Amino acid sequence: NVVASAKSCFAVRTHVHSASRLGRRLLSHRGQTHGWDQHIPTSLWEKMFIASSSAVGALRNPERADLVAALGDTTGVPALRNIRRRMLSDESGRQILKEKPILRDFVELEKMGSYKEGSLGRAYFEFMSSRGFSPQERPCVRFVDDPELAYIMLRYREVHDFVHVLTGLGTSVEGEIVQKWFELLQTGLPVCLLSATVGPLRISVSDRVRLATEWVPWALRASVQVPFFMNLYYEKLLDRDIENLRRELDVPPLPHGAP
Repeated sequence: NVVASAKSCFAVRTHVHSASRLGRRLLSHRGQTHGWDQHIPTSLWEKMFIASSSAVGALRNPERADLVAALGDTTGVPALRNIRRRMLSDESGRQILKEKPILRDFVELEKMGSYKEGSLGRAYFEFMSSRGFSPQERPCVRFVDDPELAYIMLRYREVHDFVHVLTGLGTSVEGEIVQKWFELLQTGLPVCLLSATVGPLRISVSDRVRLATEWVPWALRASVQVPFFMNLYYEKLLDRDIENLRRELDVPPLPHGAP
């Protein structure tokens, strides 16, 4: 019993020491260049620790984008592999993976306003500027070990606002929940499941009923009809008429009064 107790104490001290080292590594990466190349090496135990602590923190405060990002990094690898497979099976997806465009480096929001009225570029500019959003705000990827999978995770985060623009969904709590259902159904990323299932606890009972009877069915329909959104090379579609693009992509109209 004494030996078992000593081993247990040693294991606890080891875990605490590992968590302390992890904390120092996280601090040492603050302020470094954004992107998918900000990898922080972590063991399986450290990933489990980050995932569990991030999940608890994100449940308490869903506005903590850094915690949601860490949860996504540490739980998303199987889904990211499937996303990569789907991208490699598509011509546009293969081109994206080959060229690895970074939206935050490509998009100068002020210049986006020069696109013609009704274009995807102009709609994106109006969506972002009216809300005070910036392409540079998306968290970097730190805990995905495979560089290509890390890029895919960054790409997923960066095109989130383009998906808003294409679907017409707003950025209210309800709108984000519906979009997370759409993203979950297309990507299978576990982090989407958190928002899709916990988010409804923050809306009214009447809105939960609409979510179940109108909005989630719309997301299911859209996830089947619309081509895989990760295969869309948004940077090359900026001058396209958004309504024509929606018809081409078969984006279903939103239900009346959708968020």
